Amino acid sequence: MSGGAALVAYAALIGVAQVLLVPETGGLLPFDLRIGGYDAVQAQIFIDAISAEGRAAYLGPVRLLDTVFPVVFGAFLSLLCRVALPKAGWPVAASLPILYVVFDLWENARVGAMIAQNDAALAAGASALTQAKFIVLAVVALVLGAVWLWRRVKEGSS
Repeated sequence: MSGGAALVAYAALIGVAQVLLVPETGGLLPFDLRIGGYDAVQAQIFIDAISAEGRAAYLGPVRLLDTVFPVVFGAFLSLLCRVALPKAGWPVAASLPILYVVFDLWENARVGAMIAQNDAALAAGASALTQAKFIVLAVVALVLGAVWLWRRVKEGSS
């Protein structure tokens, strides 16, 4: 799985969301991109703002692309962890992106239910998953960054 495939999947997701979804919400940011999460009040504002066309976009092409992207991106990150950590630590590090995929797909299911059912009461669970996926991504970035830095220092001292 290449970084190019992940980049194409992400560009398609963001492009479709910007064209089909964001204009149908009055410019509100989709739940999936709210790093700090959201509460039931913010969810209700979004649910009230989204048009029928926006709802169809969220539950149709945006959701499809938001299912493909985390799988492709997670596979790429797992491979990157495998390459970066060829010794004993790679299985643990490579499992972190899989956890990201689980959180992201679970989040997508909760957000989809919230949008389909017009039920802002589901926001707490969906928001927790949104935050969890970003925390896991931050940990993966820290692990990969630390490995890169360690290798640079090691090369400099040789």
